[in-house]
Amino acid sequence: MSIDILTKAFDEVDWRQLEQVHEAASAVLPVLAEPAELGRLWDRMEGDDRLAAGAEAFNTFQKFVLHDDRDTGLRLRLHIFGEEMVEEAHNHRASFSSLILRGSYRHVLYGNVEDVWGDESRPAEAPDPRFVQEQLPGSSYTLHNAFVHAVYANPGTVSLVIQGPRDRSSFRIYDFVQGTTRTRVGGAKAAQEPGERKIGRSELGTLRTELAELGLLV
Repeated sequence: MSIDILTKAFDEVDWRQLEQVHEAASAVLPVLAEPAELGRLWDRMEGDDRLAAGAEAFNTFQKFVLHDDRDTGLRLRLHIFGEEMVEEAHNHRASFSSLILRGSYRHVLYGNVEDVWGDESRPAEAPDPRFVQEQLPGSSYTLHNAFVHAVYANPGTVSLVIQGPRDRSSFRIYDFVQGTTRTRVGGAKAAQEPGERKIGRSELGTLRTELAELGLLV
C-alpha cells in the first residue's frame, strides 16, 4: 500500500539531517508518483473527510493533502500550479522534499530567513539570488524550512511533496512589489490571503478527471 511505502521509508529518518531526508524522498517519491499509486492516494484522500478538507486554493497554486500523520508530522501533498504569478518569496513551517511530475518552474533561492532579512519589520526588498534553477519533470530537491525561496511555475505544473514535522508555527511571505513582509499562521481557520478558499468535493472529482486525462493518475 502507498502509505506503508511512505511511512517505512521515513520511519527512522532524522528531519534535521537533510541528506537523509533527500535520500528517502528520492527513493519513495517516484514510486508514489506512479499513476496507479497516485490514483489510489487521491481516492483515499477523497474518501477521508479530514484529508479532503485540507484541499485549498491559493493565489498561485492548489494544494491537496494526500496523507497527514499527526503523530509523526509526516505529510504528503500534491500541488497544481495555475496561471497567476506573483513577485514574492517565502520560507516554510516544515522542511520538505519535492518531485516535479509535470511542467516546470524557475526556483530562486535567497538564503536563510534570519540571515537574509533578520528583523521582520525590515522592508522586503529583493536580495540577490544565491541560486537559480529550472526544475523540470523528474527533478527533485529538499529544502530546509528556514530557507527563503521563490517559485515561478509554468501553468499546469504539478509536484508531489513530502513534508516533515513542523518546526515553526508560522512563516514569512515577502512581497517584492509592495516591499512588505507578512506572516502567515499555520492552522488558521479563516482565510489569510486574497483568493484563498477551500476546494469542495465536486471540484475534487473534476480535478481527478483532469489529472487522469493528463496521464498523471488512473
